[in-house]
Amino acid sequence: MCVPVTASGSPIGVRTVHILLATALLTASSTTTPGSVRVAADSEHRIAAASRWVELPPDPRTIQRVGIIGCHQQPRPTPALMRYVAAKPDMVLWVGDNVYADTKDDPAHIERCYAQLEAKPGFRELRDRSIFMATWDDHDYGSNDDGRNYALKKQSHAIFRSFWRHEDRIPSDRDGVYHAQVFGPPGSRLQVIMLDGRFNREDPGESADTLGETQWAWLAEQLKAPAELRFIVSGYQVLLDRETKFETWAKFPQARERLFKIIRDSNAQGVVFIAGDQHYGEVSRMRGALGYDAIELMFAGINQDEPWVFNSSRVSPVANSTHSYAHIDIQWASTTGDNADPAHLLFRCFNAETDALELTYRVNLDELRMAKDAKTNDGR
Repeated sequence: MCVPVTASGSPIGVRTVHILLATALLTASSTTTPGSVRVAADSEHRIAAASRWVELPPDPRTIQRVGIIGCHQQPRPTPALMRYVAAKPDMVLWVGDNVYADTKDDPAHIERCYAQLEAKPGFRELRDRSIFMATWDDHDYGSNDDGRNYALKKQSHAIFRSFWRHEDRIPSDRDGVYHAQVFGPPGSRLQVIMLDGRFNREDPGESADTLGETQWAWLAEQLKAPAELRFIVSGYQVLLDRETKFETWAKFPQARERLFKIIRDSNAQGVVFIAGDQHYGEVSRMRGALGYDAIELMFAGINQDEPWVFNSSRVSPVANSTHSYAHIDIQWASTTGDNADPAHLLFRCFNAETDALELTYRVNLDELRMAKDAKTNDGR
């Protein structure tokens, strides 16, 4: 197999190859003749856009088990990590507050916090065995409840890309850590969309934004990709009530409705929200919000807990152990006969000390479909 290399002989990442191809196509139509400065400038603009928009190509591996991890206090013991190793997830979604690294002026503190996570028993083994996809929330971003005005956001962005080995997933010039990829063959395609609700987030308010215009446009493009199931991951909850003391998309009402509308307008089937922030596990459901029900699987706090808050959209018990772990199992194909079983996902939360099951919630995949007159039948 031939591996592309740089002039110095270093391997080029898969994503970089796709950017180079996009760049070649864009530059092929530009000229360097006198009077072509405007054309060249436009080409450069389009090349820069290509570097922001190109995602990793589809991964052929079928995903059947997805672990969810978030709100991890790195100084404390974390027996949940070894539970995840034993569960053998194909993928792990790190949904934010993966470390608590709050600092006003010391990027090295963020690096030290990540080093503590990496040294935890089970972390390296889990990383070696599973696909990691990560986003951040406020504490691993670096400042409690902060957004676009955080002074160290660019330094934190660079540290994040390096620690999570996401250099091929997240361009260095991207305005946030959002990224996406599709996994599996047709019929079993899972799209994972990791949002960044920090880098461009405004202070809460009626018309306040969460993502920034570039990320909104990027999200609309991602939703065009064919997939049977889509996980849209947010560091804080989408469906939690506005009146809560905690962060929630409901405190950005126009942005939340924009999120719902962009999904409806794209005719994207199979969307499930995955969220963190609260130190327990629960399921929320909002009837018809996406052209079908908006369902949110929330889990975080793998080595801490807190009293749960009122949630008018909650449709499950609350899993609230101090040490806990959670995963989603996906049955892609329906079975027939005496044991007929529709294709579905199964969300479960466990006590990491006793391995006792604390929450189970099932969603049949045909519940995540728009009306029969939907525009396409290819998973969009």
